[in-house]
Amino acid sequence: MNTIEKSGADAPDAARITDVLYAFARLADEGAPGDLGALLADDVEWRMAGTTWSGREETVAGLVRMRELGHAGPGSGNRHLITNQEVRVLGDSATARSYFLLVSSGVPAVVETVGSYRDELRRSGEGRWVIARREVTT
Repeated sequence: MNTIEKSGADAPDAARITDVLYAFARLADEGAPGDLGALLADDVEWRMAGTTWSGREETVAGLVRMRELGHAGPGSGNRHLITNQEVRVLGDSATARSYFLLVSSGVPAVVETVGSYRDELRRSGEGRWVIARREVTT
């Protein structure tokens, strides 16, 4: 079950942010790298497993390397599942926390990894919510 702090005008933004996080997970599995990049801020910072990527270009390149290793992407058959989301909106910025499971496509399916995302998002100049910072822990 997802927990979204909904208070008046923030409810639509919290729902849009949840949609961004779900879209990112789906695109990690079946989308093109450029589609992932469109959900990231120009100056995004991504931290995971002792690695930090800075900026959209470096982050997308890092995500492409993860695909090459078979962890994500259309050829992997893996699926990123997001659950237990908590979204907090404060004007044009927001924080989100969630758990993720990386599930294999084998029969039977196997949970390969469980972890959490700590995200900071902001409203872009075009009014879209983008991920400005992500910390991945497993």
